[in-house]
Amino acid sequence: MSKQCQACGHPFTPRPQNPNQSYCANSECQRERRRRWQQQKRRDDADYRDNDFRASKAWATENPEYWKRYRDENPAYAERNRNLQQQRNQNLRASVIANEDVSRPLNQLPAGRYRMVRIEDGSANGDAWIVEITVLAATPAAEDV
Repeated sequence: MSKQCQACGHPFTPRPQNPNQSYCANSECQRERRRRWQQQKRRDDADYRDNDFRASKAWATENPEYWKRYRDENPAYAERNRNLQQQRNQNLRASVIANEDVSRPLNQLPAGRYRMVRIEDGSANGDAWIVEITVLAATPAAEDV
């Protein structure tokens, strides 16, 4: 019985020992399978995520010069990364950022409970917080001034 590989899309025959096999034996497809598994574990398993973070931090502490050497040995990578970072910075600058110098809004946010969701790359992830906003001092509305 033939199946379609979830990574490359080509047909393959699963091994008899693993009839639920979803990826072919191609090394690139197996790498993709492991990448997707790890991505899912990082998203869904807090213990795995914590351990992965601590292991990465420990490795970085033991290899402090790795990324500098990597950039020196791979200038094309460094240039591509620099250009992508400049694009991200431009996108951030183009977005509206609140500060103390902004004019007061016509409709101030009323006190109450709100669900707050972090938005990354234009899409919200599944994490949400319930927050309560209490007005400590109100500025007069435009018509009251």
